[in-house]
Amino acid sequence: MKRFLAVLLAASVVLTACGNTGQTAGNSGGEKAEGKKNSYTMLTGSSGAQYFTFGTAMANEINNESEKITVTALTANGVSEVINMVQSNEADFGFITYDTGYMAATNQREYSESAKYDNIEVVMLGHTGVKTIVVWADSPYQTIADLKGAKLATASGTSAHALDEAAYGAWGVEILENVTTMGYGEMAQAIKDGIIDVVNAHGPNPSSYIMEMISAKPIRILGQTEETLQTILDAHPEWIRATIPAGTYEGVEEDVLSFGNFSCIICRKDIPDEDVQEFLDIVFGMDLTTLYAYGDSWGYNNDNYEAAYANNDEFPFHPGALAWLKEEGLIKE
Repeated sequence: MKRFLAVLLAASVVLTACGNTGQTAGNSGGEKAEGKKNSYTMLTGSSGAQYFTFGTAMANEINNESEKITVTALTANGVSEVINMVQSNEADFGFITYDTGYMAATNQREYSESAKYDNIEVVMLGHTGVKTIVVWADSPYQTIADLKGAKLATASGTSAHALDEAAYGAWGVEILENVTTMGYGEMAQAIKDGIIDVVNAHGPNPSSYIMEMISAKPIRILGQTEETLQTILDAHPEWIRATIPAGTYEGVEEDVLSFGNFSCIICRKDIPDEDVQEFLDIVFGMDLTTLYAYGDSWGYNNDNYEAAYANNDEFPFHPGALAWLKEEGLIKE
């Protein structure tokens, strides 16, 4: 509860913007008085980050358009906090990466010794982050196997490290436990400074920091083969096949095969079906490309629903969301 109060204090500016009704997650939803709306909280991310931007826009639109629900967007300190607070009923909705939610729901990785996470359910999916391994075009590195012994860094967080370990491990290359940790922008600068040999990027493409690398000199992107990719996906049903299309970056003239994860919104499982469907009705009617070029992934332009539904027994969709998504043709029986 102390952490929840801290989030509330940190999010005061968001509360003002979203028209907070004064109700917190523990008191919201389920007991709507006649003529009143059910009020919910939604955890996003740190102020100014992608989840924060998407979440506040969604909350504002819902509050302007809905006659059934209101949503208050709050900041949060990372995906794990969001999962924990939704699980414990301290928050109602939240932005996370699907793979981390899957780990929690199946008690794997950092959640292997935790109690069962049985109160988190998927509402909708968002943009895809693609593992993008970048070296200079004039470097000796032609495949990921060539990176054995190269100077590299990985991003912070358990999920980022797991993605890198899988990308390299399929080629027999080990990432050391004491590997240097950097942000993606820091990596792009570090390779220009000669500190590292490879940038282990992850996120939507094209990215600004890779574009900045190209302004210095040409790049090469190292991808997977069909065989190494299958090895990765067989071990990780929470991830998806992905392609970096030719021409995404200057000088990269062929499609690059890779893999990735995707974002999603979760909710606690006892939110009424009709309220989840009201949430989806409004959010899917928004044009989120005004915020980010890939904003349409938080809508109908998303091919990952079937992959997520394949894991429905392990990490389920909310029943109200599942019915809505099937009706809209995003999930097929």
